[in-house]
Amino acid sequence: MSNVERMEKPGFFGRLTGWHVLGFFLLFFGIVFGANGYMAYWAISTFSGIEINDAYQKGRAYNHNLEAMKAQQKLGWTADIEEELVLGAGNKTHLQVRFADAGGAPLTGLRVNGTFWRPVAQGGDRTLDLVQTAPGLYEGDTDLQWTGNWLVRISAEGPRGEKFIQEKRVLIGR
Repeated sequence: MSNVERMEKPGFFGRLTGWHVLGFFLLFFGIVFGANGYMAYWAISTFSGIEINDAYQKGRAYNHNLEAMKAQQKLGWTADIEEELVLGAGNKTHLQVRFADAGGAPLTGLRVNGTFWRPVAQGGDRTLDLVQTAPGLYEGDTDLQWTGNWLVRISAEGPRGEKFIQEKRVLIGR
């Protein structure tokens, strides 16, 4: 069998032509673009909306945050956060926090504020100063724009500059 006869003999898929190569090329890139399009659609449609401002600065402050958490743990303070929706004029949300020291005694003389914020919607955050109404009990009211999931961040400062921060996820419903 001569070389010419070997070249003209069809292969496993038949004779390979330029149209076959073009078809395989288009099929390959069609699959690649289809898979990329599907993954891009899936990524965009499942984005939760959580955004972090100043991520670089927060990353640089990481060690400082760890030191602050250790100092807070040494204090031994605890905070029991409770919230309730008070139906009536304005549908106020009542926030109540009970502070205790390491021995369980109520903490008095703190400056306390609370922040309600939604991780998926901007513009509805509310900050309020809490007032001490009983030994270790701090309370305040605010009007929240929406029902649903909120994060409550409590920050307290003691008379000697001690700092305490705690967060809790709450569900506000009407």
